Amino acid sequence: MSATTPQTRPLADAITWTNNWQQNNKSHAKAFLIPMGDILACLNELGAKFTIDSSGKIQASTGDFDLNIRAYMGTDDSSPAEDHLLLVGTTTTDGKKYKDIVETPGGESLVYDFTKPCPNNCDEHSKLYHKIAIEYSK
Repeated sequence: MSATTPQTRPLADAITWTNNWQQNNKSHAKAFLIPMGDILACLNELGAKFTIDSSGKIQASTGDFDLNIRAYMGTDDSSPAEDHLLLVGTTTTDGKKYKDIVETPGGESLVYDFTKPCPNNCDEHSKLYHKIAIEYSK
């Protein structure tokens, strides 16, 4: 799959999958609001080249292989604990195995987390938001 061909899922699957997650992980975030700056920073890290296609849509490429960003789930030590979606750029030499880019050679962190978790930042009218009571662990 190329970077210009996004993979979508049927809405019915997304509704089922999000309900499964939310039912099975009641004390975790339902979703994350991700600032575009985090995505762009990861893409810039990857050396992405941006073009505008004939329909006016932005396309990104680095050459031989697809661009990929990996997202990790994390939970901080606050009380109550808050979930985080940590974003990192990846690199590959074969297009199959992708290695995380987590710091510069100088040791500067390249792990992005300005995400805002739902339930605090939710679209309660979304078909993917399921009204399930949140159970915080102690």
